[in-house]
Amino acid sequence: MPRACGPALGSGQSYVQGRKVGPMLRFEVGGEDLLRSRFALSPLFELDGLLRRLAGLSQHRLPGPWLTRVTPSYRRLRQDPAFRAVLALHAPKEGAAFTAPPSQGLAQTIDDDLAAVRSTPLPQARAEIANYGPVTDDEAQAVLDSPDVVDRLADGLEQAWHDLLAPDWPQLRAICERDVVHRAGRLAQQGWLAALDGLHTRVRWRDNGIEVLRSSGDRTVDLKGEGLLLVPSVFVWPGVAVHHEDPWPKALVYPARGVAALGRQPPVDFPHLRG
Repeated sequence: MPRACGPALGSGQSYVQGRKVGPMLRFEVGGEDLLRSRFALSPLFELDGLLRRLAGLSQHRLPGPWLTRVTPSYRRLRQDPAFRAVLALHAPKEGAAFTAPPSQGLAQTIDDDLAAVRSTPLPQARAEIANYGPVTDDEAQAVLDSPDVVDRLADGLEQAWHDLLAPDWPQLRAICERDVVHRAGRLAQQGWLAALDGLHTRVRWRDNGIEVLRSSGDRTVDLKGEGLLLVPSVFVWPGVAVHHEDPWPKALVYPARGVAALGRQPPVDFPHLRG
C-alpha cells in the first residue's frame, strides 16, 4: 500500500486550542508501544523527498544555488529508464512504500535502506506498482513490468543517491541527529508528552494516542505493541508523513528542528544548526 507523504497530510491544517480541524489519523499507543517506540533516521526517505522537489511534486522548491548544483545530475539520471520508473511511483500525495521503507533505527545507512528495498517480495512490489499505472513512458513501463523490477528500481535509487544526495548527507544527517538529541533529552526528563511537544502543528498526544491531521478520512491504527518509529527529516518540511499500512513498521516522519533554514541556503555547512 502507498505511504502518505507530507502534502497529503492537510497542508495548512493544525490543531486550534486542542481542537481537531480536519480529518485525523490516530495511532493507539499502549504500554508496550511506549517501550518499543524509538527514533530512527532514513537516508532513502530523504532521497525520496529530494526527488519530489526536483520532479515538481512538492509546492516547495530547493534553494536556487542548490537547485543549480544538482539539476545537471538530475537531467542525466532522467535518461535512465530505471530512474524514470522510480519517479513514476510517486504521486503528489503519496508514493510506493517499498521504494522508501521505514528505517529500523538511528544507525541506518543507505546500504541498509537499499537492502530493504531489494528484499521486497515481487507480489508486494507488483501490488504497489499497480496503484501508479499505466505509465505513459514506454521504457519506464517496461522496467515496471520486468521480472527483476525490484532490483532495477533499487539500482535506480542507488545511482540517484550517489549523484544527488550522498555529498550532502553528512550535514543533513547531523541536523536530524541534533533533533533526536534534543527530543531524547526531553523524553528522559519529562516523558513522551514533552518529547512530542512541538513535533508539528498537525501532531499531538491525546488520550493514550498520537493524532495526525491529514487531508482525507478519519482512521485509527493500533500499534499492537510494536511501537512507533519517529523519524526526523529534512525534505518532509513543512509537512509530515506516515507509514501506517502493513506489512511495514508504523512510522511518523516529521521536520527536524531548524530545517526551515535550508529553504534559504544550500547545504554547504550548518554550524549554527549542528551546534
